Amino acid sequence: MSIPNPQPNQPGQPNPYQQTPNPYQQPPGATAPQPYGQPPGPYGQQPGPYGQPPAPPAPPAGPRKPTPGWVWGIGGVVVASALWAGGLFATGNLGSDDDAKADLAGYQYKENLCDVSPLDGFKKKYEVDTDSTSTTHYGSRQKGFDLSYCSRKLKDPEETADSYTSIYVYSTARWHKATDPAGEFASEQKAYEDQSQKTYTYKTKAVSGIGDEAYLVTDTSGTDEKSLNGMTLAVREGWFTVEMRWSFYGGGPDDKIEPPTAAEVEEMLKTDVRAEMAGLKKG
Repeated sequence: MSIPNPQPNQPGQPNPYQQTPNPYQQPPGATAPQPYGQPPGPYGQQPGPYGQPPAPPAPPAGPRKPTPGWVWGIGGVVVASALWAGGLFATGNLGSDDDAKADLAGYQYKENLCDVSPLDGFKKKYEVDTDSTSTTHYGSRQKGFDLSYCSRKLKDPEETADSYTSIYVYSTARWHKATDPAGEFASEQKAYEDQSQKTYTYKTKAVSGIGDEAYLVTDTSGTDEKSLNGMTLAVREGWFTVEMRWSFYGGGPDDKIEPPTAAEVEEMLKTDVRAEMAGLKKG
């Protein structure tokens, strides 16, 4: 089947292949419309925020006026006040250092507490082990308090070479410089009783005649008051505190060494704590 040769259009007939005019085509020489109705130009101004007209340019800055001297004076006062307030909250000190001096009751710091602890009371029952490895002491000076410590081993004259009995005396002195220990001293001593268990018991009692306040803490095995393991005498006078502890550990069932009675240890502690405090008063 042959395809008929199309005939040229006759005048007055529509051309099916003629393109429809482009509505977006601009006539020659016409200027393209700007978006959003802006006037033509290479850098047409953008509208202001939220459809507002653009803000006018800022006027040129004039010469700066010098700051009055009184303004700087106020600024200096404000800065100084801020620094003072910062130091106040950091240290908690509203006044000068002289307003809160610690009451150390005349006790002088001693780095080696052993030098003022002759242990004459315990020497009535024991010998002091002179071996250098059996003695420990140190001192420490800190912002909040000074501390001095002494530890010595005691020997029972009845000890034999195969005895494993261990007897020590520990002493600690503190010169409190930042906080008055009076408010917590009694509570610290009474708190030992809450450490009691089935195998050992602590008992605290007040002692008169030494310092501003003193307490004796006794450590026994179980509920047997005769089975003495240790005893501590703690004393506070002003912002100065001192404590001395005697401890005893038996060497076993075959060891014949028996500890002294609680009354004997209490008298030894009182004698030697008083001597230690007197030595620290001398400086």
